[in-house]
Amino acid sequence: MKKRLIYTVALLPVLSYGMSFNALSERACDVSGEIVQRTGYWNASKYEKAAALAQEPMSIETSGRAIRGDDPKDSGTEYGMMVDWTIKMPQLYHAQEREYDLGSESRLKEIRFEQSRIKVQLKRELLLADLEKENIKIAAEKVKSAKEAHAIGVKKQNAGRMSQMEVLRLETEYDYALQEQTKMMMEYDHIQHRLQEMTMLNEEVRADDLSFAYLRGEDQIESKVNNAAPVLALGAEIETIDAQIETLRRSTVESVSVGIGATREPTQNSIDFRLSIPLALSGKNENKIAALMSQRSALIHKREIMMQKLSLSVHALMEHLKERELSLSEAANVERRYEKLFEIAQKGFEGGVVTQFEYLATKNAFYEARLRSTELKRNYIEEMGEIEERIGGIWE
Repeated sequence: MKKRLIYTVALLPVLSYGMSFNALSERACDVSGEIVQRTGYWNASKYEKAAALAQEPMSIETSGRAIRGDDPKDSGTEYGMMVDWTIKMPQLYHAQEREYDLGSESRLKEIRFEQSRIKVQLKRELLLADLEKENIKIAAEKVKSAKEAHAIGVKKQNAGRMSQMEVLRLETEYDYALQEQTKMMMEYDHIQHRLQEMTMLNEEVRADDLSFAYLRGEDQIESKVNNAAPVLALGAEIETIDAQIETLRRSTVESVSVGIGATREPTQNSIDFRLSIPLALSGKNENKIAALMSQRSALIHKREIMMQKLSLSVHALMEHLKERELSLSEAANVERRYEKLFEIAQKGFEGGVVTQFEYLATKNAFYEARLRSTELKRNYIEEMGEIEERIGGIWE
């Protein structure tokens, strides 16, 4: 397993697939089943609108009956034909048109929200992948150092200058370093699998123009909350309900039916005209409007609560990020001090002043300080990703 993972990581630079972040985002969106489905619904809404607003088909009504009069001259057959067509009222037509337009815009917004969500996930995974590669590099240095120390220990043991227990200790440290390296390689492998699944690429996925950066713009929190994807989605629902209410208000007289025809009787011919106007005199529409108004009020209340909660959570998370940034700064200072201490210990070891175990302990402490910095950076990336998921887009 160790050899396979080491071999895989060794091949990654050869098999890597570097693209810009925007290109990777477009690729991930293009192969997203959710976006494909939502796009299909959005395209279907155009045909739904055309069908709903289309002119009703005309109809032809024919009739015929036998007439017997007292006078034989008045007897015969009566024939009649009338062409009917329905005309939708203009105010209702425009109200329905707006309702379908808003529904289409709402579905288009859903597609954009999903695209933003995918970009947030992609950004987090790419940053974590870069971080894990940094861990693998540190682990590789640690393995190399432990291997060299063990080799020196074996030579000293053969020369009678080191005990078997000390050599076993060096061997144990080498095995532990290998285990850490294997663990980090597997974690990187898992991240790459997620990225390859998102983008449907078989090579190593990386973004050439994406790097870790601290989140800035505390003064933009309220603006970000007001334009957060969940908040805008509720706003779109409220607008759709408003359009439905307007349609119902204008549907007292939905359409009129006009008919023109001719009748042939035994003694005369006539041109006929018919006008049919339906009247909505019941409380059916009023009850429907009342139901929609109740839904609208609930959505408005829900949006207000959502914005308040979102504002509180984002403010709290931004405060956490400030603390994590300070921790990262402190960790960088500690790392520099350990690096300086390691350089001093290395010179002392080469000069025979510092023992091998003291030198190795200093060196391992330097490695651990570097790994501690990457762990703090991981926590920052994950919390930054949580903020961006809550607002439904990358914080720019």
